[in-house]
This record gives sequence, C-alpha cells and structure tokens, in this order.
Amino acid sequence: MKRLFIYIVTVMALFIAGCYEDKGNYDYDTVPQVSVSGIEKSYDFYVGSQETITPTVTWTNGKPDKVSYAWRINNKVVCEEESLNFVVGDLPVKAGLYAEFTITNEDLGVEYINRFNVSVYSTYYSGWMLLADKGNVSELSYVRDDGGLYADIYKSVNGTDLAVGACALMEHWLPTSEEIGQIFVACQDGPEYSVELDGNTFSKMVATKDEFVGDAPKDFKPMRMNCVTNYDYLISNGKLYVRNIQASYDALYQDGLFPNFPYPGDYELINLGIRGNLLFSNDIICFDKKTSSYMLVRTGEMKRFDYTNDSEKAFIPYDMGKTVLDGGPISTATPTDEFLTVLKSNLENKAYVQKFRFSGWGAKTYRSISEVEFPDPSIINENTKFAVCQNRPYVYIASGNVLYVYNHKDNTVKPLRSDFGRTIRDIAVCPTNYERLGIALENTDDTSKSDFMVLDVSVVGDGKTLEGMEFIGKFGRVVDLIYKIGNQWDTY
Repeated sequence: MKRLFIYIVTVMALFIAGCYEDKGNYDYDTVPQVSVSGIEKSYDFYVGSQETITPTVTWTNGKPDKVSYAWRINNKVVCEEESLNFVVGDLPVKAGLYAEFTITNEDLGVEYINRFNVSVYSTYYSGWMLLADKGNVSELSYVRDDGGLYADIYKSVNGTDLAVGACALMEHWLPTSEEIGQIFVACQDGPEYSVELDGNTFSKMVATKDEFVGDAPKDFKPMRMNCVTNYDYLISNGKLYVRNIQASYDALYQDGLFPNFPYPGDYELINLGIRGNLLFSNDIICFDKKTSSYMLVRTGEMKRFDYTNDSEKAFIPYDMGKTVLDGGPISTATPTDEFLTVLKSNLENKAYVQKFRFSGWGAKTYRSISEVEFPDPSIINENTKFAVCQNRPYVYIASGNVLYVYNHKDNTVKPLRSDFGRTIRDIAVCPTNYERLGIALENTDDTSKSDFMVLDVSVVGDGKTLEGMEFIGKFGRVVDLIYKIGNQWDTY
C-alpha cells in the first residue's frame, strides 16, 4: 500500500512538471528574441578619437516596449545608445580589453550580451613618420594606421620648426621596456641640429647637441642613433660616438653624456646601423666606406667581423671593394639574427646580395651564408631605395618611378608597380606587418612636395593602394620614411 501511494505521487509530480515545461516552451516561443550583427571580434581605438560602431539589431516576435542598451569597455559603460558613439578618454592604454554590447529587455529583465575586444592606443602610438626637407626648415609628419593625418606634427606640438638638413629618423627604446619608444630626428644643421622626441606626444625631450660633455663636436653632422642595453651609439659625420649607461634594465632615456670626441680610428661610417632582434640583440652592424668593411659595434667597441671560425666563408667581410647600399634583418628568431645587404661594386657595374648571421646566447658568433650577383644592376644606383622584409623572402626596391620586388631565395627581380608616373623618393615596410609598404613619391604638380600612400604587398594584394591611405601633396620633399612601432614587444 505504501509503495502504491509513492507511485501515485511520483506520477502526479511528473505530470505537473510536464505541464510546466510545456507552458515554458509555449512562452519561450512568443518571447521577443534579438540577433545582432555588424560587430567585429576586435577593434583598435585611439585616445581622443571619436569612435563609432553601428550594429544591426533584429527582433523576432516583436520588439519589447522597453529596451535599454549598454556598451561596456573594461567594465566601464561608455555609451547607452543602440549605436556606439563616444570619444575615447578614461580607458587604460592597453591591448585586448574586454568589451560587450548588452541589450536588455526591460519588460522581462532579460539581457542579451555580445562580446568583443578593444585595444586602446595613445594618439601617436604607431604609424608612418615622414621626414621632409622644406628648404630653410625640416618637417616631420605622421600618418596613423587608421588614416589620421598629422602634417608637420613637430611644429604643431612644439611651436617651432625643425632645423635645416633633414637626414634620418630612428626609433629607440629602453631595454625590454613596454613603454612607447622615443624618436631620434637627425637634422644636420644648426642651431638645434637633431632632437629626441617623446613617442607619446612628439614633444621635444632634448637637442642632441646638448648631450655631449662640453660642446658638441665642431664637425657635428648627426646621421643616426642606435640605443641598446648599456650603450647609445651616435653616428655623426661618419664617426662613432659612444655613451655608456651604467644602468641596464632600470635605465633612463638620455642618461649620461657622449664624449665630444669620436671612437678612435681611421674610418668613415655610412648612414647605416642594422640591428637584429630589438629585445634581445645588442649588436649594431655598420659599414666603413674607407676600407669597404663591415664593422660590428658591441659593448662600446667597434671591430671588423671576426670570420676566423666562419666555416662557410661565402665572402670575406672586409676590404671587399664593394659598398653597402642598404640592408636589414631577414630573421630575428632568438638566438639567431640573419641579415641581408645589397652592395655595389666600387669598380664595375655590378651589384651583389650578401647574407650572414650572428648566433648565440651570449656574444653572438658571425657566419656568412651566401653572396650572389644581383640579376639586374641597371636598376641600382645611388638614389635607389630598399625595404627588407623579415620572414618573407622579399626586398622591395624603388628605382626611378618603378617599384620592384626582389626574391632573395631564388635571386629574381620583377616590377611590382610601374604606374606611378613620378619618382619614388623613399619606401619602408611595416615591421609589425610586412605585407604593408609605405611609399613616398614626388608630387606631380609641385616637385617641392611629396605624396604618400600605403600599399598592400601581400600575395593577393599585389601592391594595391589601401583605401583611405593615399595623401597627395601633403608633405615637403621626403628624405626618410619609417614606420613608428610604438611598443618594441609588438615586433616579437
């Protein structure tokens, strides 16, 4: 009898539960449902910029009478409208912040959450920098990755012009730091000469002429600066100046002074200073024009390459009778840095491509890899520009008004684009995306001005100009173009 009672109660409970679930299913079918499209997985926002996202919100079973919206970034509500529209302000400058778009059915208290990520960058975090000669002054301009143009940014921020003699741009960082790097702007005439800038704001930090013990050298003609752990290396008028910095990983910018006399020796360095891995390599590769020799700058000293243990001996790295025109790293996978350089014969109408590596966890050891004769020396002259890719077998070459692509694995070269119709003044690859190539060209209507565009040089891009990344006549006569990385870890 007891078992029969329990059985009857159990059946009734199941019957009641079944009726409740059926009612729930019936209600679910009539509850308004929402779908959202048009929101990407991730976005890049810049401090101070107006950012918008316009999703498509679609309701089924009717739209509720009361609906609310909330856009949250890093758990902070930044907008309460259906479309996001706000000025980026009080958010951490950081990559990969959690973000969500929440729609709430206020009638039923039901929330629908759409998740995505936002990376917030400072206004001048990364982008293209163009240094131009404007006759009696120099001009520094900046083009952000989203197409934001900041023409003559140095004057806009600092209220004065750069000195005459625009020469080169360099970005440098404190050892292993995640801070945005500083910018070295090489101008070769007074009164200011070169300056170093805060990479966050483009504000002037110091004039390089004031970074010497006593006065700057009498023949001061700054060309470039490389900064590594414990040492800053400045090349001026073909001579090397070395600043020793006692601190390593807690170092400060402009810590100490340069001696106003150069590193000893009879040499003349060209405007070249190649570095491998930005985080873990402290060697700088230079080239002495007088002896046609590579020079290794390491721990405050400058010496020729030591090739005594070079098993390959593809070439002798000194007294070569050739001059390096340009070069760069092609691989920086720790602990080995591999490099490629393009050279011109001092005696013949021949050009060469050399590859070599430095490998090891401590003092890296030199090994040559190869030397080949460049297949078309007619396109190489003193005005030819080069851009070397990492982890892609390509070197982009600008000669006259034609852009070429050289494949160093099979030693072939071919035109990529010949439709510009004007002289190419400089090119540079993006070190965080080697499928993007910046190119500065002579302006057709006014040769004292320059145009700038960014090309998609991926296999499918085939050198096409990116939408929103073409600027006509906005710059002076560009003499150097580089990509501002911002955080050196972005290259790792």
